[in-house]
Amino acid sequence: MKIVDLVKANDRCWIVFDEPVGQLTYEKHGSLLIGSDERGIFYDCLYYDRPTPHMRAFAGREFDLPMKDGTTTHCNGQYWYGRVDEAGKVVGEEITEIGASTKEELKRCFVFASRNISKRRLNEMLEEFEASHPDYEPWGYRQYEDMIRGK
Repeated sequence: MKIVDLVKANDRCWIVFDEPVGQLTYEKHGSLLIGSDERGIFYDCLYYDRPTPHMRAFAGREFDLPMKDGTTTHCNGQYWYGRVDEAGKVVGEEITEIGASTKEELKRCFVFASRNISKRRLNEMLEEFEASHPDYEPWGYRQYEDMIRGK
C-alpha cells in the first residue's frame, strides 16, 4: 500500500492510497474489540458499554464483525467507537486517525473516510512518498475533487 496523493483543507490533510483498506478482523481484549487488517496498518477500536433504550452505539444499527478465530460478533448498540489509546497499548502500536480514500472510491463518492492507522506505518509511508516526490505540493480539496471528476 502506497500514498499516491495528499489533499489539504483547512488544517487537515487527507491521504489518497493506491488501494483500498483491506478487510478488518477483530479480537476481543477485555471490554475492547480491536479490528486490524492483515498487514497491521489499519485498526478499528471499539469498546463495550451496556446499551440502554435511549443510548445505543451506532444509533442501534445492527451489523456483524468478523473475528480472527472465524466466528462473528453481532453488534446491536453495545460496542462504541473509542478508547484508541488503550487499544494502541494492547497492540503495541501508537494509533492515530486520518482521512483516507482511493481515487476509485473518490470517483464514486468524494468523501474521505475516517480511519485508524498505525502512526509508525503512516510515517514510513509518508517518508517514502516524500522521498519519491521531493517538490510535491498537496492538492487543495476542491481542486482534487475537480480533477477526480474530470473538470
